[in-house]
Amino acid sequence: METNNSNKLKGVICPMVTPLDERENIDEAGVRKLVSRLIDKGVDGIFLLGSMGEFPMIVEEEKERLIQITVDEAKGRVPVMANVSAEGPRKTERMMRKAIDAGTDHVVLVPPYFYNVRDEREIKQYYITMSRNSDKPLVIYNIPVYTNNPIPPGMVVELSEEPNIVGIKADLFANLPMFRQLRGRDDFSILHGNEGTLDLALELGADGIIPGISSLAVDRCVELYRKAREGDTRAAGKQQLELANIQEAVFGKKAAHWGTGHKYALSLLGLCQPFVATTLLPLEERQKERIAAAVSEYGLS
Repeated sequence: METNNSNKLKGVICPMVTPLDERENIDEAGVRKLVSRLIDKGVDGIFLLGSMGEFPMIVEEEKERLIQITVDEAKGRVPVMANVSAEGPRKTERMMRKAIDAGTDHVVLVPPYFYNVRDEREIKQYYITMSRNSDKPLVIYNIPVYTNNPIPPGMVVELSEEPNIVGIKADLFANLPMFRQLRGRDDFSILHGNEGTLDLALELGADGIIPGISSLAVDRCVELYRKAREGDTRAAGKQQLELANIQEAVFGKKAAHWGTGHKYALSLLGLCQPFVATTLLPLEERQKERIAAAVSEYGLS
């Protein structure tokens, strides 16, 4: 875990999977085991209800319960971030209020989704309004592959001037003009979310990484970050390649079983149950065998 003498988000922030039971309710024991393990292994923050956390599929009361349990288990040792996004302002503000009441340290927000915006100013006003209505700092989450509403780089720079907007989670390499203008700021964090280029993003100056595979392969993510910060690009690159191999084995080619594979691997370690809220098909036996082999080969624990 990196020593952080400011409130700036940096380091390895885990976009935690959401442990569920067979009824798609929160598996409290699984949440507590996973949070405790991640903190013990050195993460610098926990991000709840991202795409890896199946946020669109989790019902509101279970989202709130997940945040409460995570905050209770973390006990202030690392910041907890919660995605509060919904299709529009009223639903988002309702979830934001519940997350804040549940104890989250930061709120995370994608642009409104389902409808494509007709004017980019809609997105800007949305973020300004939500940030000014929030008692907690807000992090922008730019993931246009799911929202169909990309945030223009220039708009991110403008939004960064809002005092309560403190960072962005995005693919740095898809947003280089933004990165050039924002890197090195003391009051704004650039958090890279593409697992295939973690080492390169850190080499260029990203503040932190949010690797989807880190619920499982947290040791390697922490080690990659440490080596990159030490300037040991070769060692960081080695960790990057191993993470890519682990991810392909667990998630499948083209991430065909990303959620079922990830949770199955975690279940092999006794950390959570293998249930998902998405419509992903159950794993085949050959897929389970490959995942188990990867867990063993790479010494995941």
